[in-house]
Amino acid sequence: MQNKIAITTDSAADMPENILERYGVSLIPLHIVLDGKSRRDGIEITPAELCRECRESGDIPKTSAVTIGEYIDVFKSYTDEGTAVVHLSLSAEISSTYQNACIAAAEVGNVYVVDSKSLCAAIGLLVIKACEMREQGLSAPEIAEKLSALRERVVTTFIIDKLDFLYKGGRCSAVSAFGANILGIKPSIEMESGKLSVGKKYRGKFESCCAQYVSDLLEAHSGEIDTDRCIIAYTVEVPDAVEDILRKEIKRHCKFKEVLISHPGCTITSHCGPTTAAVFFMKKQSGA
Repeated sequence: MQNKIAITTDSAADMPENILERYGVSLIPLHIVLDGKSRRDGIEITPAELCRECRESGDIPKTSAVTIGEYIDVFKSYTDEGTAVVHLSLSAEISSTYQNACIAAAEVGNVYVVDSKSLCAAIGLLVIKACEMREQGLSAPEIAEKLSALRERVVTTFIIDKLDFLYKGGRCSAVSAFGANILGIKPSIEMESGKLSVGKKYRGKFESCCAQYVSDLLEAHSGEIDTDRCIIAYTVEVPDAVEDILRKEIKRHCKFKEVLISHPGCTITSHCGPTTAAVFFMKKQSGA
């Protein structure tokens, strides 16, 4: 491995398999808890299986962080061979993965943990940047330092069809969920400094709401978008037509050099539900 640096991240980064293979990135699975069973995200349960079991049982899944011991095992598999590790974690504001990874890193040594302050494939944007910096010859500490600055440029938003999963998972009020579902509101959710908040609200069919969400998002950041790449992400029960809708709307507003597709795993699906879509990108460096 070039520069003897491993790049790792949590399974909630939802990176496309071909990108993982291209850059040699390791995903460390969180745990999905449903019907009293704990299973590893993407390894012992898939999003389709998760949604089917939720419908059959009527239960909403919970998630639990990667344990300290699991992080230690992964980190040591690299450091024991003389390889440094840069690990990008799910936002510390919404998960204890960052804290657990930091504890493990302190015990193992030569591991540099960065709080992405993000989720889903928005983390993947930073992971790709980390891999590019490794290819440029930067050291692990240098990469971690630069990632801490780059994360402030990641735009993390998504649109949800229904709030049931967020409500039952304790991330929104019953009143908000009931009102949104009754009125047919599809809220966009924004992440700032690692915390989630409700953004614009849309009404109508999910497909048309997705188009308007992307249009509003890209117009809001007009002139400040880093056009290197964006990532379209959508969960398992989003209609197939949505990908084309999102692509068309993106192309209408911004010409990205690379558009990647991500299918969120069980961690994101557990909290956002089976019908969620997102477009992730980065802003230009200030003054660029």
